[in-house]
Amino acid sequence: MGDRNDLDNLATADDVLERASQRTGFGEIDSESWRPGLQLILDDVNNSPAFTPFGRERILNDSIEALGRRLRVHDYIQSHPQVLDAPIQRPLFVLGMPRTGTTVISYLLDQDPARRSLLHWQCVDPIPPAPTETLRTDPRCLTLLAEQRKILDMVMQAKMALPHWEDADGPTEDMFIHNQDFKGLSWDSFLSSARYSQWLFDEADMTSTYEYQKRYLQVLQSTAPGTWSLKMPSHSVHIEALLQVFPDARLVWAHRDPYKATGSLGNLWKLPKGMTHHPEAIDLHEMGRNAMWQMRYHVERPLRARERIHDDRFFHMYYHEMMRDPMDVMRRLYDWAGDELTAETEGRMRTWLAEHPQDRFALNAYRLDEFGLSVEQLEPVFAEYLDAFDIELEAAP
Repeated sequence: MGDRNDLDNLATADDVLERASQRTGFGEIDSESWRPGLQLILDDVNNSPAFTPFGRERILNDSIEALGRRLRVHDYIQSHPQVLDAPIQRPLFVLGMPRTGTTVISYLLDQDPARRSLLHWQCVDPIPPAPTETLRTDPRCLTLLAEQRKILDMVMQAKMALPHWEDADGPTEDMFIHNQDFKGLSWDSFLSSARYSQWLFDEADMTSTYEYQKRYLQVLQSTAPGTWSLKMPSHSVHIEALLQVFPDARLVWAHRDPYKATGSLGNLWKLPKGMTHHPEAIDLHEMGRNAMWQMRYHVERPLRARERIHDDRFFHMYYHEMMRDPMDVMRRLYDWAGDELTAETEGRMRTWLAEHPQDRFALNAYRLDEFGLSVEQLEPVFAEYLDAFDIELEAAP
C-alpha cells in the first residue's frame, strides 16, 4: 500500500492521475473514458461514513495502482505500436450470472497449450509482457505466488471459508482490465451504496472499456500468442458492446440455479465489505436487495441479446452438468467451438480436476434469508430465465 500521506486530499480524478504519474513516472494517458467511474468511486469513499480509515486507504490506493497500470500499458504501446497490428481472433468469452462455475471452466480451458488465458499476475504487473516460456515462472508471478502462499497458510490453519480464490499463475476475470477504465464490478463490491453499479449498468459507455481490453490483450499476446479464453460473468450485461469490439467472439453462457447463485453473490460480498467498512455499516438486507437487482440484469440483458443475435451464438454450460461430468461438458464445448480437444489437453484437464476438489477450503455456508431474501420473493425475477433453460434447482439456499 502507498504512503498514507500519498492518499490525503484525493478528491478528483486529476488528483488520482497525479499520484499515479508520480508512482510510475508516466504522465500521458490514452483517453478520458476512465474519469466518470473514478469520480463516482472518489465521491463515495470521501463522503460516506461507512469506511474505516484502512478501507478508504485500500480503495484509494487500488485506484492509483489501476490508473498506474493504464499509464504503463499506454507507454508500452507508444513504444511498441506494432502490437496493435495483430488482431484478437475468435476469442472465447465465458459469461452468465455471478457464481455459476465460470472459474472452473476458465481453469480447464487454461490447460490447453493452444489457448491463452488472462493470468492473475498480469493484471497486477503487466508491463513488460512476458514471453510464453516464462508466463508462469516470471519473477513477478513467483513473487505474487509466494505472497499468496502465506495467505493460504493462514486461511487453512484458521479453517476459513473462501468464497473465491485465484492463483497468481491462473486465469482471472476481465473485470481486472475493466477496472482500469473504472467500469468494473470489482469496485462496486467495496463501495457503500448502489450508485456506482446503477451507473455502470444503465449509463456507462462500455465500448471504451472493451476497446481498452482489446489493446491490453494485444500487448500481452505480442510475446505470448494463443487463442484467448476469457471470462467475466458481467459480460452478460454488456454483450452488444463486447461484440462491437470483438465481432467474432464465441460466447459461453454459464447457467445455474439462480436462487443459489444469488445467495452465493451476497456471501461473496461479505469479504470486501468486511475489509473496508465499519461493522455497523454493513447491512446484509441491503446487500440482498442489491444482489437481487444485479441478478435481474444478469438474466434479462442476455435474454434480450439472445433474441437479437440468436441462440447459436451461445454454448450453454450448465452448472449441474459441470459438477457431474466436467469432461463431457468440455468435449461438447470444443465440438461447438470447432476446436480440437487433444488427448494431451484432456489429460491435463483431468489432472487439474483431481488436484482442485471443490471442497479444498472450508465449506461456504449461507442462506437467502440472512440477506432478507426468499425464493418466493425472487421467483418473478427469474421466471423467464428458468422457463427458457433446463436448469436443475439445487437444495434450498
